[in-house]
Amino acid sequence: MASGAEPKELATDMNALPQVEDRLHPLDGGELDSVSDDELGRLFWTAPILYQAHGNKVVRISQSLVLKGGGTVSQGEGETQRFAAVCGFPVPTVHRVFSLIGVYPNWPEEESWFIVMDFVPGILLEKAWPDLDTDTREFVAAKVAEMIDRMQSLKIFDMPPGPVDYEEDKPWQGPYFTLYGTGPFPTLQDMEDWYNHKLDVCIRLKQTRNETRRFSFTEVVLTHQDIAPENLILRQETGDLCLINFEFGGIYPVGFEQAGLASGGLGKWNEEFRKMVLPKLSYQGEKELKQLKAIMYGLTTGVLL
Repeated sequence: MASGAEPKELATDMNALPQVEDRLHPLDGGELDSVSDDELGRLFWTAPILYQAHGNKVVRISQSLVLKGGGTVSQGEGETQRFAAVCGFPVPTVHRVFSLIGVYPNWPEEESWFIVMDFVPGILLEKAWPDLDTDTREFVAAKVAEMIDRMQSLKIFDMPPGPVDYEEDKPWQGPYFTLYGTGPFPTLQDMEDWYNHKLDVCIRLKQTRNETRRFSFTEVVLTHQDIAPENLILRQETGDLCLINFEFGGIYPVGFEQAGLASGGLGKWNEEFRKMVLPKLSYQGEKELKQLKAIMYGLTTGVLL
């Protein structure tokens, strides 16, 4: 099927996807504005769990809202997702981003961040993928590629690199930011200098070729860095896609999205997914991927150099 064609029907029973439950949730019938951050923090422990992995958790607090929190949730994740929604991308609307101290009894002085956002009825693409025929998989991949192209075409000139409205001193997270993260960098030039330092380390230790092209960051765009089947919801009412989990999201150089997509991930269907999506992109980021792969020693074994 041509990438721009509509499938006759989704090869999965959309009526069988999770529906909005009839049972009550903690905030059903109430107004979010009347609920304090502390009250939401308590609901994080008692509301029905929708998803839990890697230290993070999403709970259902009403028919229309969920609350996300956990070890890696940050202010930047919530604000980047909010920015993506303002720019018209298909993401859950963010209603509140807040932090609390001492949510976890074993870490009484630890600050934890939370995000209140829309509940999106649907099914994770990761779970729907096995039941989709090849034509429908290609159609979904084309929609993902179109979304990435739109994000890459949104040139940003008045915002610093990194997660949106990032006020913390903690490192940024992402597939090419080392296991410990990197930054934060106040300017794009600082970010470029750091990557070129890593390149110099790799050249000096003969871990990459001397003629490897140096980094030169000139344009930044809205970037997710982890677009994969486990981070896309197939909406039950329309078959549209909704992008979730902006943990690695932010304002980053052109090509970081494509490099993140090419790096894969561990999901069962990730390899097939990226092989379908990458060729459909207007720009596949081959230059940036080659540069980033060339400094992998500096991002891993030589992380402290």
